[in-house]
This record gives sequence, C-alpha cells and structure tokens, in this order.
Amino acid sequence: MPNTIQTNRNFVDLASNLKGVIEKNGWISRYDLDSDAFSVTAPKLSKDTRIKYFDDEIAFYITPNNKIEGIFVEYFSSNFVKHHKELSPVVKEIKNEKIKKDQGLIELSKKEMNKITPDLEEALKTLLAERLTQGAVLRAR
Repeated sequence: MPNTIQTNRNFVDLASNLKGVIEKNGWISRYDLDSDAFSVTAPKLSKDTRIKYFDDEIAFYITPNNKIEGIFVEYFSSNFVKHHKELSPVVKEIKNEKIKKDQGLIELSKKEMNKITPDLEEALKTLLAERLTQGAVLRAR
C-alpha cells in the first residue's frame, strides 16, 4: 500500500505542474465514447499500476512506489464538465471527433491538450485542495 503522505504530495505536485508532467512523461489523452471516461496517461501503463480513486469521478494510475502514471475521469462529459465549465472546450473537441467515429477511443491531439491542460490543472487543484482540507485520502476501488 502506498504511503498516503507521499501519495498526496505527488498529487499536489501533479496538480501544480500538470502540463510539465504531461510533456516530460509523454502522456497522451484518450476519451472512451462508450464509457464517457477521459484519461491522460503514459502511452503504456506499467504492469503493476493500479487505479486509486480520489473522489467519485477522479482517479489516478499509481505504481506501488507512488509514481503517478495518469489521471482518469469517469462520467467526463455527462457530469464532471458540468461542475468544471472551463473544460467545455474538451467536450467540443470530443464531439467533433465523435462525428468521425461511432465507438471506441478518441485521442486528442497535443494541440488540443495544450489548450485544455491549464483548465484541467485548475480543476485538479481545486478538487485536491478541497479533499486534502477534509483530510481525505485515496481509496482503492
């Protein structure tokens, strides 16, 4: 089980420099049309990576040594974006791509990710601040 203090510190670091983490690690973004899930992850997750939920919608991909390999957001366009309106451009881009596909994964371009990363980072900061203030810890799902 990862050290909770170190894990929370890693989340704070991620939220304060999301764009840098994405660029440094070559993370890519995907949206799953079937499950309405959005993720920004390493192109290939480590075998020992597990998903740890921070709240009902946001989870992080974490290795046993506390390395964060990505972010996962459930009910992205149907719920999460409603609470984080600044992310509406992501939904617009997803809808544009959805026209081209009936099902499966949509990968957003680097250009599109660069546009939305500051808003996603801000949403993460807000969420993390709220959860850490409440003394929340990650929970395995």
